[in-house]
Amino acid sequence: AKMVKHNGEHYVCATGGFTEEPGGIIFFSIFAIYGAFVLLGGVVISVLARNIPQQFNETKLLAVSIYNLAFLSAVVIPVYVVIVTSNPFVAWILKTLAVLYAFTATLFLQFVPQIVGVFVLDRCRNIKQFKTRLDAPTSIQSVSF
Repeated sequence: AKMVKHNGEHYVCATGGFTEEPGGIIFFSIFAIYGAFVLLGGVVISVLARNIPQQFNETKLLAVSIYNLAFLSAVVIPVYVVIVTSNPFVAWILKTLAVLYAFTATLFLQFVPQIVGVFVLDRCRNIKQFKTRLDAPTSIQSVSF
């Protein structure tokens, strides 16, 4: 790691790992491609699981979470790449806020509907019988994929 003076005001740690300066760009590229493959895998799972009965189906939640992360990545990554050379502190704040937003929004999207169901709709009662929204009981053979 090297300490490089930035704009005569402060020092910035310039590290690229074992391969020096291009290593950071290479690692970021590999990390971004890996994230894209994970999001693509989530899209495939959402499409394949769309015909599951509604009471077991979390495809909408998964799709909204994937959309949220993909949109955030499409907006934040280009802005970060442009800002990091001119003002590293603002770039750090942007990156930190993006990570906090991504995790918080995903957690809210996944767990708030269940929490509302337990605390608001069921009023924290111990439900003895499972209530279904399906008209007729379904079996594994009747569900088509």
